[in-house]
Amino acid sequence: MTFEVPLNKKTVEILLTLLRGAKGIREIQEAVGGSYSTIYRRLEELRELGLIKKEYLGRLEYGKVPPDSRLIRLTEKGKERIQSITDSGIAKPLLLRKVRERWIIAVLHTLKTVSGRTRFMKLLFLLKNELRFTKRELAGFYQFRSGKYGPFSRGVMKDLEELQDDGFIKVEAKLVSLSEFNEEQEYLHIYELISEQADVVQEAVDNLPSNIVQKLGKLKVFNGMPLVELLKYVYTTYPHYIKKSTIVERVLRGQSETV
Repeated sequence: MTFEVPLNKKTVEILLTLLRGAKGIREIQEAVGGSYSTIYRRLEELRELGLIKKEYLGRLEYGKVPPDSRLIRLTEKGKERIQSITDSGIAKPLLLRKVRERWIIAVLHTLKTVSGRTRFMKLLFLLKNELRFTKRELAGFYQFRSGKYGPFSRGVMKDLEELQDDGFIKVEAKLVSLSEFNEEQEYLHIYELISEQADVVQEAVDNLPSNIVQKLGKLKVFNGMPLVELLKYVYTTYPHYIKKSTIVERVLRGQSETV
């Protein structure tokens, strides 16, 4: 009988991610969260166990050498190991491409509807800064910087598009008046979960903190605010993030057009 070394949660997530195909180390880090050094250590452990292998890509494969020319791929032993883990029910194949996308799914599961990209951005920013999750619980969460409308994360925009492409969320573009306080020109994007995707909701909620739904419920107040009031709260509470805002004067004047 072959003795199998127990794998921790992070290494299992790495193996589940690699089931979808070979990836670079940065791609794996983005998918499962955690620091680069942590991911690198876990990958070395998996390599020593013979569960993964590295490939180096050159100009013939890509036309030019990519920034991360090392691809990590499952070995046959690795495929058998992760298959035995999923067959046993210890872990399930991942539906979401990235760990951080679980937060978007959980927010929509709790709030049902979020109207507007900027509103979604601010809700996730407040989740990070006001709902008292620990750094460990938020490992791999979105990083924010000062943008045109206050706190901004390119990762949020990328993941919203990805989740729509994967068929997990739907986005309705609602025509609005140009006189309205709206960051999206003529259209307001309204985000909802696709109702039949119960499995992806379960994956998100099961792999986030146990009190996730209760804590996310605190976002309902912010989600119900007119956008200009939500922005005013964020701008006055977190002034470090409004350095590049193009609407800061308009917001802080308290302009209250319908949104």
